[in-house]
Amino acid sequence: MQDSKPHAPTETAAPGRAARVAIVGAGSIAELAHLPALRSLEPRVQIVAVVDNDPARLADFAARHGIPAARGSVEQMLELDRPDLVHLCTPPAAHASDAVSCLAAGAWVLVEKPPARSLAEYDRIAAAEGSSGPYASVVFQHRFGAAGLRLARLARSGALGRPLVAQCVTAWYRGHEYYEAPWRGRWETEGGGPTMGHGIHQMDLMLAVLGDWAEVRAMTATLDRRVETEDVSAAVVRFESGAVATVLNSVLSPREESYLRFDFTRGSVEVRHLYGYREADWTFTPSPDESAAEAAAAWADQGPDIPSSHAAQLTHLVDAWERGERPPVSGSEGRAALELITAIYRSAATGAPVHHEDLGPDDPYYHRLDGRGCAKAEAAPHLCHDVDAARISVHAAGTEILRYHYRPAIDPFECPAPYFHPLRTLSGGVVTVHRPYDHRWHKGLAMTASHLSGQNFWGGVSYVHGAPNGGYVVLPNVGRLEHRAFGEPERGESDPGLGFAESVGWITADDELLLREERRVRIVDVNRDEGHWTLEFRTALTNVSGRTLDFGSPTVAGRELAGYTGFYWRGPRSFADGTILAGGGLEGPAVMGKTAPWLAYTGTFDEHDGQATLVFRAAPDIPGGDPHWFVRSAPFAAVNPSLAFFEALPLPTGETLARCYRLTVADGAWDRARIVGHLAGRHW
Repeated sequence: MQDSKPHAPTETAAPGRAARVAIVGAGSIAELAHLPALRSLEPRVQIVAVVDNDPARLADFAARHGIPAARGSVEQMLELDRPDLVHLCTPPAAHASDAVSCLAAGAWVLVEKPPARSLAEYDRIAAAEGSSGPYASVVFQHRFGAAGLRLARLARSGALGRPLVAQCVTAWYRGHEYYEAPWRGRWETEGGGPTMGHGIHQMDLMLAVLGDWAEVRAMTATLDRRVETEDVSAAVVRFESGAVATVLNSVLSPREESYLRFDFTRGSVEVRHLYGYREADWTFTPSPDESAAEAAAAWADQGPDIPSSHAAQLTHLVDAWERGERPPVSGSEGRAALELITAIYRSAATGAPVHHEDLGPDDPYYHRLDGRGCAKAEAAPHLCHDVDAARISVHAAGTEILRYHYRPAIDPFECPAPYFHPLRTLSGGVVTVHRPYDHRWHKGLAMTASHLSGQNFWGGVSYVHGAPNGGYVVLPNVGRLEHRAFGEPERGESDPGLGFAESVGWITADDELLLREERRVRIVDVNRDEGHWTLEFRTALTNVSGRTLDFGSPTVAGRELAGYTGFYWRGPRSFADGTILAGGGLEGPAVMGKTAPWLAYTGTFDEHDGQATLVFRAAPDIPGGDPHWFVRSAPFAAVNPSLAFFEALPLPTGETLARCYRLTVADGAWDRARIVGHLAGRHW
């Protein structure tokens, strides 16, 4: 949203009139980079003012460099000096507000990297531009060296062939003393770590060459520096062209280097430098292909050796100002690197791939690169991935509505396996229990198999018909469900939801892999006004054992009405004696073992007033029809759409068993009419 109306659109500058320039921030970047660049363009530019909030530094800077006006605020400078162009050389936290003020006053802006702390801030700047100017451009000087411009031009023309592979490395060193500046290394003031503040130049040049990206997968770490942000990041980027790039950003590298490599079908182009390059820093290696000679000739067709620098970029900016045209690396071009950086942080935090369409205003990473702190974002459903804790959590309406533990530390007797706990209503009520006193192997909501061809993927004791102590005995047959990897959720649906895909191995106590499971978890239909949300759990179990496997249950083995196996929920202790309703008019304990398209369980909370209703249903298009329901309200609350209640379910080797369930978690006690009405408005 535009904060204020800009002045009249910028007109083409009068012939021979110098651009009046103000510098905001009298620190080292202004002195070492911006000031020399401006001096190199005199008399096309005229420095009329400098701004800083430190009076002593301001006076010293103005006196040493002969700048006529020294101002204590941007507002004062805009009112008194009426600049045409303002260079923002301040820390990132000040960029957005100062840029908007300058644009509203009719001044063009050149803002240091990073241009903003988030896409939300960048879009605020862009919204303050006029349709014909003034414009805000970003300092990405690596695009403007002669070799960088030539490479981007040849890549666009196809002279180098198709892009295939790229490497983008910013391996720099910043010691602990560097982060003594109070604004560095903090999300609130710097916006990010080396991904944001250091590698952004290299990534921008990579984008200038390879164009739009399609997908990002990344990780970050804080290995040595005492900072809130990361000190290293690594990412894999797939571009719309199909090219794949690796990106590394570090401030931990004693041998500092900036390195870019592009492998095209007709040759490899590389540059090694540190903070700026010349022609001598670049190499071209032709491919063995006959067409490489033409590519090599195109690369060798060099003009003047113009190094990458602030001066090189400023020439293009002043040219655009004189013509009244949008300058390079403004608008969408200036946003591109920040989009990629946002995707890197989001993927690293969530453990999931990121696509362009994921980065809209409803995403918390659009507002802050750590995904926190924005009221609008916190209200929107979002997913967080804590790699160290091996845990995924989902937040909605200000509440953590679920945690998914995908590599939990569990006693082998309890069948180590991924599980959900806690699940919460939108008002915060917990509707699962973890390791209850009576069955320590019950873990919230989990995929289980009490009997699988003699193996126990449930945990604890196994039912053996005719055995003493009620038939439940300890056997050396308890396996584990092992997280293997996260995959890419399916895309292109009208309601893609929020979630993740996961591969899980079902492994026996003797370390034999029986099943390879592909899970897909989505959070859909979050409705804050009506107080409910829905978890979708889709599983595909492929038999890789080399023999037919039989899913069973204690009932299959001979125990009456104990047909539990599969997707199993265990409720809190206070949910005992709750209300059971099911499709077809069924209700109460009589639902046990019956088939129905849905089952609802309502329980009452301890500690605070209130109830919750959980509505379970199976997808009608999945083979198997309506499930047989295992359900108890006494002595504890439990629900399970059983895979094999009365009869064993065989799974031949090489074949796949697929099921899909939805669980709606709702505040309040829903009666049958409310449940039926809710389900009638959903496609299943």
